[in-house]
Amino acid sequence: MNPEEFEHYKMQEALQQGQLDHQNLAYAPQALEQIQQSQAVLVEQTNPKRVVKDIILRLRGLEESPDGTLVKVATPKINEIGQDNIWFILDSHINQNVILSHLEEEEIRKIMDGLQDDLVDDLCLNWKEYGITKKTDLDTINNSVLMNIFMALKRAEGQNEKNWLGKISVENITGQSRLPQIKKEGWLSKFRL
Repeated sequence: MNPEEFEHYKMQEALQQGQLDHQNLAYAPQALEQIQQSQAVLVEQTNPKRVVKDIILRLRGLEESPDGTLVKVATPKINEIGQDNIWFILDSHINQNVILSHLEEEEIRKIMDGLQDDLVDDLCLNWKEYGITKKTDLDTINNSVLMNIFMALKRAEGQNEKNWLGKISVENITGQSRLPQIKKEGWLSKFRL
């Protein structure tokens, strides 16, 4: 097949594909809705508010079932006074503002160092007031809180969360392919051998 025939073949193939895409276009609204639902589920599953809620429920010894009811799965690690304080710390560090910011590794380290010192001091000074019955639970609570905050801060490292959200938000579902660009030859090409 010479180059000219190949160009005609590609052009014909593109026209046929365009007709097929046009026939399938009637299904595009349903496809768009499915993509949007998938994206919404993904964003909701990674929602910082959900993370904070899950940690607080875990500290209370509860878990949320799919139908929204709370199920007791363990003994509470901390009482309401402690839960309020831990919630404040978590909500201050695991939120949309934090994960959509732009942090560098050094900034994350400094935030975590300061937060770790503050949280350890708070738990050590107030463990009785927080209803913590076992000293080993101090480490469990501390690690649970700090690990989740660290992961939220890592989501902000180098604007990764903004980049990730941009990737899942921009979808092209039209399915329409463009016609291949054919070089237009100038009048000098007629003198080619």
